[in-house]
Amino acid sequence: MADSGKKWLIGCGVGCGAAILLAILLSVGGSLYLMKPFNKAVDAQKELVAQFGEREAYIPSPQGITPDRLEKFMAVRRAVMPMCTEFQKLGDSFAAMEELDKGGEDPTKGEVFKAVTNLTGGIFGMVGDMGRFIQLRNQALLEGGMGLGEYVWIYVLVYNSWLGNAPNMDIDGDPKGGMSRGEQKVMHILVRNHAEALASAGMADEAALWEQEADRMKRSETGVPFKFDGLPEGVSRVFLPYERELSDLYCEATSSFEMNRVRKKGLSIRSD
Repeated sequence: MADSGKKWLIGCGVGCGAAILLAILLSVGGSLYLMKPFNKAVDAQKELVAQFGEREAYIPSPQGITPDRLEKFMAVRRAVMPMCTEFQKLGDSFAAMEELDKGGEDPTKGEVFKAVTNLTGGIFGMVGDMGRFIQLRNQALLEGGMGLGEYVWIYVLVYNSWLGNAPNMDIDGDPKGGMSRGEQKVMHILVRNHAEALASAGMADEAALWEQEADRMKRSETGVPFKFDGLPEGVSRVFLPYERELSDLYCEATSSFEMNRVRKKGLSIRSD
């Protein structure tokens, strides 16, 4: 029984485990504490949408990302980084389970029980931690005067296009192969928005470059713009003076939900 439980948790993964656990908690009336940060995140997001619109409504400026907008982005990153450690711990718990599964000898019941206990406890905490993460991010965006669309735009260009981090990593460090379909759709729209803004500003050559990249992204499995050719020099030049701090403010363990929005219907919460 312990071995089957171990394999189920590994195979199910964080998303499945957290969703099932949340459903159980809701059914037994233990959700109020865990729902509190999600409720705050939803409230802050409503304000974000009211002020800045949905993610895909953002139109990147033809002047590009300026240093002051990058500073505001980094302020948001600093606000959410304390949560990174909590998700790294959960990733370590998954890694420990996988090590037991790969081991040449069958683990003892005590070893399996300890690993399963650590993992299920981590998943229990993850439900609330994810809510707190999104709450902190949304509140920091409001305080900095930045919408979620602009945050997504800078995040992808910095961490995926420029620094080369794989998008949408599993919490245990395994790559998923690229952004989710929803993330790819949003990023494709933002690249198109930027190309249109450049064209309207009379910057035909730059507009053609981004339009060409938008077309390439339709065939891309990762959804990352300029993954193979490198960002245009004008974009990367702005990032370069901040390279060390930007690198320090990256968290692989949270990369699968950094760009998510949250929606509530009744007692259910959806993050996408």
